Amino acid sequence: MRLLNLLRRSLVLLGLFLSGCAALPGDLGVVRVDDGRGAVAAPMDVYFYQPPTFKPNGPVLIVIHGMNRNAGDYRSYFTAAAERYGALILAPQFSREHYRGSRRFNLGNVKSRSGELMPRSAWSFPVIDRVFDQARAELGFEQQRYSLFGHSAGSQFVHRMILFSPSNKMISAVAANAGWYTAPDLSIDFPYGLKNSSVGKETLRQAFRHKLTVMLGQDDNDETHRSLNRSVKASRQGPHRLARGRHFYRRSKEMADHLKTPFSWQLKEVPGVAHSGRGMAGPAADVLLGSALDPVSKAPAFK
Repeated sequence: MRLLNLLRRSLVLLGLFLSGCAALPGDLGVVRVDDGRGAVAAPMDVYFYQPPTFKPNGPVLIVIHGMNRNAGDYRSYFTAAAERYGALILAPQFSREHYRGSRRFNLGNVKSRSGELMPRSAWSFPVIDRVFDQARAELGFEQQRYSLFGHSAGSQFVHRMILFSPSNKMISAVAANAGWYTAPDLSIDFPYGLKNSSVGKETLRQAFRHKLTVMLGQDDNDETHRSLNRSVKASRQGPHRLARGRHFYRRSKEMADHLKTPFSWQLKEVPGVAHSGRGMAGPAADVLLGSALDPVSKAPAFK
């Protein structure tokens, strides 16, 4: 596997050079890992960028693409932040071949097509830890924990990972501009709520203790956006992504208060940004990396 990855990295770099895209000062490439999902295990490409400022024990940020499955683009959205904060960027690609449809990708493969609960070994959420561990072996860094970002369908993945299968290796996460949410409501059927899922009150208490930022573009308010879920159940959360994100955060805070449990989530809104992974990358990096690594910088202008 290691030899194969070295060959793949060389071919990627050659392609970038020939296309005139290899202007970045750091190490840009792709490694292939095994997603480790038991009987349905499959190879997964992980796009990475390692800036010259990255130290072996430096910060690692894993970014999850949206419905276009464009991991390479999402890596590029974070290259400037990677150089600023000395962070390694890892962008796993959930291919349509191995993660067909929203059920297997952004719904986490928690349930089968017929509605039966899937074994945890087949869920998509634990793949993130496996990506991290194998990338550490391939790229030779020492960091033991990571931050996590997801946009749009990737944001759906991230907030459901927090609810269903949060990792102790995850320092903090940003879920940006999800189209709709799994509400922390035990009276609403999954996937719009948690009824008939594996999540109960104690799991919710654990989820609320993890550091999650629900990040919303204040201009992501198009009620007719081509990829917006306009089903009856999704529309109950609000007419557009901005409203739905606010609703999800408010309901989450209410549930935490009801359970009398600590609530480590926060809501941040980004002015002037609509439904854009590129537009959310910088503000998300400031939240995930800035407070710990750049204490003298000015706080980003969030509402």
